[in-house]
Amino acid sequence: MKHVGDREVSFIDREVKEWLEENSDCGGLCLGRFHADFVIAGLAEKKVGDIVEAGGVSYEITQIGKKCFAECELLTKLGKKCPLADGVAFGKTLG
Repeated sequence: MKHVGDREVSFIDREVKEWLEENSDCGGLCLGRFHADFVIAGLAEKKVGDIVEAGGVSYEITQIGKKCFAECELLTKLGKKCPLADGVAFGKTLG
Protein backbone atom coordinates (compact mmCIF):
# COMPACT_ATOMS: atom_id res chain seq x y z
CA MET A 1 0.00 0.00 0.00
CA LYS A 2 1.34 3.42 -0.94
CA HIS A 3 1.18 6.35 1.43
CA VAL A 4 0.80 10.00 0.47
CA GLY A 5 3.02 13.04 0.82
CA ASP A 6 6.22 12.47 2.75
CA ARG A 7 5.15 8.91 3.60
CA GLU A 8 5.02 7.42 0.11
CA VAL A 9 6.71 4.16 1.12
CA SER A 10 7.43 2.30 4.33
CA PHE A 11 10.52 0.43 5.47
CA ILE A 12 11.04 -2.11 8.24
CA ASP A 13 14.35 -3.15 9.72
CA ARG A 14 15.24 -6.77 8.91
CA GLU A 15 15.80 -7.66 12.59
CA VAL A 16 12.44 -6.16 13.58
CA LYS A 17 10.70 -8.13 10.83
CA GLU A 18 12.33 -11.33 12.08
CA TRP A 19 11.21 -10.50 15.64
CA LEU A 20 7.65 -9.96 14.42
CA GLU A 21 7.65 -13.29 12.60
CA GLU A 22 8.93 -15.09 15.72
CA ASN A 23 6.40 -13.35 17.98
CA SER A 24 3.36 -13.19 15.70
CA ASP A 25 1.10 -14.50 18.46
CA CYS A 26 1.86 -11.73 20.98
CA GLY A 27 -1.31 -9.76 20.22
CA GLY A 28 0.05 -6.41 19.07
CA LEU A 29 -2.45 -4.18 17.28
CA CYS A 30 -0.11 -3.26 14.41
CA LEU A 31 1.25 -6.74 13.76
CA GLY A 32 -1.57 -7.60 11.38
CA ARG A 33 -2.04 -4.09 10.08
CA PHE A 34 1.45 -2.82 9.25
CA HIS A 35 2.96 -4.02 6.00
CA ALA A 36 6.22 -2.48 4.89
CA ASP A 37 7.01 -1.86 1.27
CA PHE A 38 10.70 -2.71 1.83
CA VAL A 39 12.72 -4.72 4.34
CA ILE A 40 16.18 -3.22 4.89
CA ALA A 41 19.15 -3.98 7.11
CA GLY A 42 20.59 -1.26 9.34
CA LEU A 43 17.51 0.92 9.66
CA ALA A 44 18.48 1.69 13.27
CA GLU A 45 21.48 3.67 11.99
CA LYS A 46 19.36 5.81 9.65
CA LYS A 47 18.03 9.26 10.45
CA VAL A 48 15.54 11.62 8.84
CA GLY A 49 17.04 13.00 5.64
CA ASP A 50 19.16 9.94 4.87
CA ILE A 51 18.87 8.37 1.43
CA VAL A 52 17.91 4.71 1.05
CA GLU A 53 18.17 2.72 -2.17
CA ALA A 54 15.45 0.09 -2.59
CA GLY A 55 13.97 -1.55 -5.64
CA GLY A 56 16.25 0.49 -7.91
CA VAL A 57 14.85 3.79 -6.60
CA SER A 58 16.26 6.38 -4.19
CA TYR A 59 14.12 7.43 -1.23
CA GLU A 60 14.60 10.11 1.40
CA ILE A 61 13.74 9.05 4.93
CA THR A 62 11.06 11.47 6.17
CA GLN A 63 9.99 9.79 9.41
CA ILE A 64 11.53 7.24 11.77
CA GLY A 65 9.22 5.15 13.90
CA LYS A 66 5.50 5.07 14.43
CA LYS A 67 3.16 5.73 17.31
CA CYS A 68 2.14 2.93 19.65
CA PHE A 69 -1.47 2.62 20.76
CA ALA A 70 -2.14 2.64 24.52
CA GLU A 71 -4.67 -0.18 24.15
CA CYS A 72 -2.18 -2.51 22.44
CA GLU A 73 -1.76 -5.86 24.21
CA LEU A 74 1.91 -5.88 23.24
CA LEU A 75 2.52 -2.79 25.36
CA THR A 76 0.99 -4.42 28.40
CA LYS A 77 2.67 -7.80 27.83
CA LEU A 78 6.13 -6.38 27.17
CA GLY A 79 5.80 -3.47 29.52
CA LYS A 80 7.37 -1.27 26.86
CA LYS A 81 6.77 -0.07 23.33
CA CYS A 82 6.69 -2.47 20.41
CA PRO A 83 9.77 -2.89 18.18
CA LEU A 84 7.70 -1.33 15.40
CA ALA A 85 7.82 1.98 17.29
CA ASP A 86 11.45 2.53 16.28
CA GLY A 87 11.98 -0.26 13.77
CA VAL A 88 10.12 1.26 10.86
CA ALA A 89 10.59 4.35 8.72
CA PHE A 90 8.75 6.19 6.01
CA GLY A 91 10.13 7.88 2.94
CA LYS A 92 9.44 9.70 -0.28
CA THR A 93 10.79 9.16 -3.75
CA LEU A 94 13.59 11.46 -4.82
CA GLY A 95 13.44 13.21 -8.12
